[in-house]
Amino acid sequence: MTGETSRLAATLRPRLGAIAGIVCGLIGTFASLQLPLGTSRLLGPGAVPLLLSLAMTGLSLALLVKPGADEAEPDEEDGGLHGAAMVALVALMIGAFALLLTWLGFIVAGTALMYGLYAIGEEKLVSAKALLRAVLTALAAYLLFVVALSVNMPAGTLWGY
Repeated sequence: MTGETSRLAATLRPRLGAIAGIVCGLIGTFASLQLPLGTSRLLGPGAVPLLLSLAMTGLSLALLVKPGADEAEPDEEDGGLHGAAMVALVALMIGAFALLLTWLGFIVAGTALMYGLYAIGEEKLVSAKALLRAVLTALAAYLLFVVALSVNMPAGTLWGY
């Protein structure tokens, strides 16, 4: 590819992704409006999908307007995980989470999954920041499911529950 073609592809790709996000968000918004929204005291089954679809549409619009920082040249290969290796590692981590969920419980298995994902994002195997984020994310998700949505999450047979 020539330099001009490479630059065109670099500017076109985020815009196409933003347009795809807008289309998916609008489809989700339309579909969620077919469900009852409920009231302010008792949310219906369409409330959360509507909120998420509107958020997706808004974020995609923001990406369409400003697709990100302009890079003069794409970075050279930095030796980190890319492409299929990244997808395979994330799929393996999600599979391990699913297998360990009932044995370790949601908080421990969720923390392990989130730590792995945050560590991949930071490209550091050991990171106190990733651990703190993982614990907070797992606790927030647990509280969301148990307190806000009244969904029982597995406590883990390892702990005697």
